[in-house]
Amino acid sequence: MTSEEQNLSKVVPYLLAILVCDSGIVDPNSGKKTLVGIFDQVIADKFSTSRWLSVYFKLSDAEGNYQFKIQYVQVETDNILAEVETSVLNIKSRLDIRDFLFTYPALLLFPVAGPYEFRLYANNMFLGHITINAIQRGRI
Repeated sequence: MTSEEQNLSKVVPYLLAILVCDSGIVDPNSGKKTLVGIFDQVIADKFSTSRWLSVYFKLSDAEGNYQFKIQYVQVETDNILAEVETSVLNIKSRLDIRDFLFTYPALLLFPVAGPYEFRLYANNMFLGHITINAIQRGRI
């Protein structure tokens, strides 16, 4: 465990937004994020199916060192299908509003139709989630 990990903040950030999209772009000059294809449903001809995607979140009221984690979970079984974690990031002031874009490094599997969640944690403190419904085409 690094010294940064030992000094993780106990301040719980306030989640302002969490969105799922096909992809995202970060402007290298301004840091502005462009989200492409924001969605809350995956429609497929058959299951299992998979797709590339990114998760965007925005928060405030954070101060100190944070390690963020996003779990991709099949709701009906509570099975964690994938997980991404950041390195330790420092947020200087609780007045700062920060946003982040995570692109999953592999295709995410939707094994069956049903609800899936992306659960966001900061220093293992649950901040919130977004639900995606996987639906078979013709059953909408």
